[in-house]
Amino acid sequence: MHRKLGTIPLSVSVAVSAAVVAGTVFAVSGSAGAADTAAAKQGPACSLSTAGEHSEKPASCVSADVSLDRLPAVGESATVTVKVGSQVDVAKARLAVTLPDTLKLDPRSSGLSTARTVGLDQVADQQFTLSPNGRTVTFGVTAVAAGPVNIQADVTSVDSPAPERSAHGSATLTVADAKGGSKQGIAAATTVGRTLVAPSASLVPAAVPGQICATGTFNYSNPAGTWQPGRTIKVQVAGKTTSSAASAYYATGYTSSTGTYSVCFTTPVTTMYQVWVEFQADSNLWRVTNNAGTTTYSVTTAAKTNVASGSDAAFGTTTPTSTYMRAWHAFDTVNKLWAIHGTSACWTTRESSNCRKITIHWQPGSTDGTYFQNGVAVANRYIALMDADPDSAHTVLHESGHALMDMLYGGWWATSDCPSPHYLHLRTGTNCAWTEGFANAIAGYVMGDGRYYWSDGSWLDLMQTNWFNSSQAAGRTNPNDGDTVELRVAGALIDLWRNVDSGPGGTFDLMVGNTSSSFREYVVTDRPTKGLSTSTATMNLIYTHTIDYRSSGTTTTRPPTTTTPPTTTTPPTTTTPPTTTTNPNPGTNLVTNGGFESGTTGWTVTGGSVGNWTYYAAQAGSYYAWLGGNGQVNTDTVSQNITIPATAGSATLTFYLRIATAESGSTAYDYLRVQAISGSTTTNLKTYSNANANSGYALQTVDLSAYKGKTITLRFYGTEDSNLQTDFLVDTVSVTTS
Repeated sequence: MHRKLGTIPLSVSVAVSAAVVAGTVFAVSGSAGAADTAAAKQGPACSLSTAGEHSEKPASCVSADVSLDRLPAVGESATVTVKVGSQVDVAKARLAVTLPDTLKLDPRSSGLSTARTVGLDQVADQQFTLSPNGRTVTFGVTAVAAGPVNIQADVTSVDSPAPERSAHGSATLTVADAKGGSKQGIAAATTVGRTLVAPSASLVPAAVPGQICATGTFNYSNPAGTWQPGRTIKVQVAGKTTSSAASAYYATGYTSSTGTYSVCFTTPVTTMYQVWVEFQADSNLWRVTNNAGTTTYSVTTAAKTNVASGSDAAFGTTTPTSTYMRAWHAFDTVNKLWAIHGTSACWTTRESSNCRKITIHWQPGSTDGTYFQNGVAVANRYIALMDADPDSAHTVLHESGHALMDMLYGGWWATSDCPSPHYLHLRTGTNCAWTEGFANAIAGYVMGDGRYYWSDGSWLDLMQTNWFNSSQAAGRTNPNDGDTVELRVAGALIDLWRNVDSGPGGTFDLMVGNTSSSFREYVVTDRPTKGLSTSTATMNLIYTHTIDYRSSGTTTTRPPTTTTPPTTTTPPTTTTPPTTTTNPNPGTNLVTNGGFESGTTGWTVTGGSVGNWTYYAAQAGSYYAWLGGNGQVNTDTVSQNITIPATAGSATLTFYLRIATAESGSTAYDYLRVQAISGSTTTNLKTYSNANANSGYALQTVDLSAYKGKTITLRFYGTEDSNLQTDFLVDTVSVTTS
């Protein structure tokens, strides 16, 4: 069966607890391992918005496409069309259109609100009901200034925010002054900055005789439109001694923690013809470049003329243009990781000079992301971010966490066993849960919230300690248990750093000398080598995150209700399993391997529908039959020949059935038919559809007394249409006689 990897049944997506992916894509690039097979049955095939080969970005059931009818020059207008597609019904969808201040919005007849100012952007929005028929919104724009432009459209679910119900689209162009000169796309990464606050004269000049000091502040705007200080940004003072002289750099410095700078140089002449400042998204330790990695983002001030020696060149507060704002947001976010890295001059104690940098590739409109590229030479490894990714500090820190692990381990990586994509709340491989859990822990710990936020604003709690409730589908508030689950590893790490290790420094020191392939290896084998606690209290703390290293026991087994809880921690709350109906027909069972615990033994199967998948629990044991679940035209069958004695007083078929669906409403699209085939005659005994969806297994009963004295083929026959998926789960099948 060819089910989309890592997708989630939308039938469990409700309000804030809608099912969610993990990482945004939280992966390092590289081939997926054995966990791909285990992840093959994980939910609906959302496919309108998909990511690239290495991306951790989840597939979405919603898409947004932005286009223009022409490329306007300054003074010219164009019509922008936003086409919103959807594979699901969204009761209240929000479309937000974002434009730079170099475009003027004309929202007439579009349904969009009047634009409001957010930083240097204009944002107009609209709410509507979104169906699989989609929605088209058009509006006008007029170019009022030349330069790079990124027109963006973001679609989110107001009531049930989740990555699967969101989309980001954009159109980039470079507006020219002259008619016919505008071009599609954006090439430059260097721009003239905006003066946000005009300079004011200092009462006490910073410059001493023979020097000129360039002074000012660098700010950027976050997604909420709040101005933030640009910290540790490289500041280069450039100038010309005469009108005909070549430009030259005269001094280099960095902005302070408040974004201010004062960079002085000894003047070669008594009066400089021109002086200006260039800011670079670069430091000794990290940088942000275009996707090719060839150009670091920079902002240049307007030049000041005739600057005398012994005076200050005050440039006021400078900010990037709207189109490039995210590059500077991403750059500033990495300061947060540096703040907790330790005391070494470089990222790790492996180096003491000529430090290796964290390099982030990003550009407006980018669809290349979200991942850390570890499939190239160590010196060339980088983070790739998509257009809106810098809006999430957690995403930037997650991928930077991968880069940090890469440096701590000296470029070594455990063999990847991550499915693609992989999710925070679902089981993956032990290696995957460790590498991704570490990166998620970095994000949740550095931000101080123990959460993961996506760029659309939806989030997940990494610190939840509730045990998996097998009567419900796994989701962001009902994660799987154990050390193969990224969320559980991340939460346990954060708890260790907060409550046992006094921060992550001990872990970082450990990782320089020990390469761990799994969380278990990190805890049980490697922590003792650096004197990090593995005491009973520490193991009990880890156990609250559903990971059991208290003895040599397994790492993913949920404790029975009779288990004595740890004395030093509050025991996890166990969920009482749903009450099931006792099989009313305990007579002779004619079905071989009715619980599927021996795989396909006794059954004829098409579509690979019998297995022990972990996404859904079995009704009993660990194996069951899963029919459907493709979201495309498909047929699955599971059948067995049985002979019903002529002497039987009665014959009764019983089985347990669970139905989960991404469809909505009462119209039947996908079907499970229970059939009896006798000779050339096929009889539908019972028919179920997506309209019969339920939240747990329910006992089903069918009378087969009409087939006494006959050999028949009992068949479960599942069919799906070309759109949203439905999962039909069958277990504990029996035919009894009396």
